[in-house]
Formats: sequence, structure tokens, C-alpha cells
Amino acid sequence: MFTRFRAAAALGAAALLLTGCSKGPDSRALSVAWVKARAKATGTTGAPECPVKYDIAAAGRAAGYGDQAGPSPIGPAATADFDGPPDSPLGQSDGATIDCVYRINSQKLHAYTVGVGKGVALGLLAPRVQTDAQMSTAEMATWLDKAVKAERGLPVPTPGHTVVSVRLPVDGQGDVALIVSLGENAKADPQLERLTKELADQART
Repeated sequence: MFTRFRAAAALGAAALLLTGCSKGPDSRALSVAWVKARAKATGTTGAPECPVKYDIAAAGRAAGYGDQAGPSPIGPAATADFDGPPDSPLGQSDGATIDCVYRINSQKLHAYTVGVGKGVALGLLAPRVQTDAQMSTAEMATWLDKAVKAERGLPVPTPGHTVVSVRLPVDGQGDVALIVSLGENAKADPQLERLTKELADQART
């Protein structure tokens, strides 16, 4: 797992790739301010519903899972992380994350919506992605380089097909992304890429 130094380094390296690349306002897209506000409303103790209106059942059917996709029966449906210390990756990126928990049959699935005012959103969850996807540092660097350069809306799976990221359209400045993960020690799932695409298409205000 990345140390804090490595996570910050990955965030900084990714930021250099896309500084100044934000497009103009898009009234349909999520904004960083919206993500941060919903994260604060969700809180670290959790909320009974995901503040991003993902329709996991519809996405699951479209992705070929039939009726296997649904809400998680265990724990809060969503938790959030925000307002980190100034020297933390969260504080340095001026960002927030919302973790919405679902299920594919009995397999837990996390949909992380990430917004950052500085740098790129994928860099903020680099440690989580590396751990869940069980990638080496070299594999992580290769994947991150590809993921942060991908066109918005294009899913980028990790080599083991247990985590998929999508850079989302963003309203205004900053960067917003969706990361869908089956968690640690998961088996490869080639349908996860399609599911992530379906959820990304739903991520609109």
C-alpha cells in the first residue's frame, strides 16, 4: 500500500499532467463544490442513501448482471471523507470523496465519487486503488498514467479487472471522477467495466 508520501507523490505527478485542462461549465455535470457539499451532508458516520443518484439496479441490468445488482444490506449506504489536514492528500487537493456501497449478488461493491479543486481526482484514491487491485508500485504508476490521460467518460480498468475508473465531465474548475471497486481479494470481473460506464452516465445533477 502506498505510504502517505507515495500517495502525495502520485497525486502531485498526476496533477502535473492535467493542470489547466478543465473545460467550461456544463450544467449537466457534477461540480467539485457539489461533491464537497454532498460529502459534508453525508458525514463520516454515514447516510442511509447515496447522495449521488446512481441507479445500481438499472446499471446492473444494462451491464449484464440481470437482477444481481442492488443496495448493500449491511452498514450505511454511503460515507464520506472531507476537510483533511492541510498536509494530507485530501487537504492538499481541496477535495472530498463519497463512498456508496452496493452489491453484485453477495459481492460488496464500492462506487467512489471523488472531487478535487487541485490536481486530479484519481490521484486522491491512488492508495485505495492500488490496495484493492493488488498492483505493484510499477503497475500502479502505469495504470495511473493511463487513467488520468483518458478521455472523460471512458472507463479504464486495472489489469486484474477488479477496479475501474472514469473521469467524469466537470462543471467549472477542478476534477471529478468515479472509481468502482470490488474491494480486496476480488476475482476478475470483465462486466465491471460496463457497469462503471453505466454508473458514470448516470452521474449528473
